[in-house]
Amino acid sequence: MRAILFPLGFLAACASAATPRFHIEAELELPRIYVGGETILRVRLLRAPGEPYGVLRPPALGDAAEVWSLRPASWFQIQREGAAWDVHERIYLLVPRRGGSLTIPSAEIEGPLRRQALPHEAGALRGPKLVLEVRPVPAGASEPWLPARRITLEESWSHDPAAVPAGAAITRTVILRADGLPAQRLPQVEMAVQPRLRVHHDRPDLATEHRETGTIGRLTQRIVLVPLDDTEVVLPALGVQWWDVAADAPRTATLPARTLRLQATRAPAEVPAAPDVSLATVRAIAVALALLMAAGLWLRARKEPVRDARRQLREACRANDPYAARDALVRWKDAVSPDTGSRLVQGIGKDWDAAAQAQLSALDAALYGRRGWNGKEFWKCIRAWLRRTEIRRNAPARSLPPFFRLQDSSASAIRRERAA
Repeated sequence: MRAILFPLGFLAACASAATPRFHIEAELELPRIYVGGETILRVRLLRAPGEPYGVLRPPALGDAAEVWSLRPASWFQIQREGAAWDVHERIYLLVPRRGGSLTIPSAEIEGPLRRQALPHEAGALRGPKLVLEVRPVPAGASEPWLPARRITLEESWSHDPAAVPAGAAITRTVILRADGLPAQRLPQVEMAVQPRLRVHHDRPDLATEHRETGTIGRLTQRIVLVPLDDTEVVLPALGVQWWDVAADAPRTATLPARTLRLQATRAPAEVPAAPDVSLATVRAIAVALALLMAAGLWLRARKEPVRDARRQLREACRANDPYAARDALVRWKDAVSPDTGSRLVQGIGKDWDAAAQAQLSALDAALYGRRGWNGKEFWKCIRAWLRRTEIRRNAPARSLPPFFRLQDSSASAIRRERAA
């Protein structure tokens, strides 16, 4: 038998053809989704150890879909059928804008590996094409169209809603969270106007995260409620309609109806007048002293809510929290003079100087998100005006309060007895 000899170059080319030095893989996590929904695209470049460096271009889809890179390109090694490979992987989030079939172009290699590829390896420089089937919005779906894996509604309150003093502001914070949608596509949560409540919606806060498991969107809506009467108010249920892409069915995220129990501000009970009878001098003095002690306790009870509200306002300013500062300022106003003036930020401090009013305007602007807020500067400017307002409100009135009218009548009884 005669031996057949082949050139060394021919043997190397055959070995190279039998064992590829590199290849590209591409896969879609969900090959069939709704328009406005999302899917994950993974592309990988596998090359044998020691081969030249190469990277993959991102997919070019134009205006047919939104594309986000979920993380920087990663590099790692894997074993397949006993062979080692160096892997370059990129992960993208795709959100199609139109229905129909969306062709995802082949991924291409860039870098030294492309320049040093052999002629028979030209086909391996491009990966496989993928086709994404994009379904249109179902008939009868709600508006706005919200295709998601999950949507939830949560709420919290600044005070117990079961006992709300009339005139005191209470903040309801509603959080709308969506798995599969950015915050910019979520609808604003609004409460209907109630006849016994003053309702104010703050500007919502939006937050979006793009993760390898998909998009997480969060909308935070703060609603300020000011009760106007001593009664019960039933807040209707809140609901957001969405489409469950896993179950392919409509859903509704809800917050149940809630009852607010409003309590009017109660004035201290007056002590009944002493009977008009002849008393001994010692007994009359004892009654007068008891009334003075009761008056002192009453005045102290009036000052306690004012101190608490002022302390809460100082802490909110130190924490640079405009919403807590607004609530504390309204509580302070209600404690100092519950029956006069506005209980909203715009109406507090009408008789203060221009600098203090400018700080109130800055707080109001911060509540709407129009600019930042400096809590320390706010407290430094208005604390003196808080004290002045409290002193002016606590100054003796021209007509004596109930306790001192009783004291005066006791003193008159003593004078009449001495004269007799």
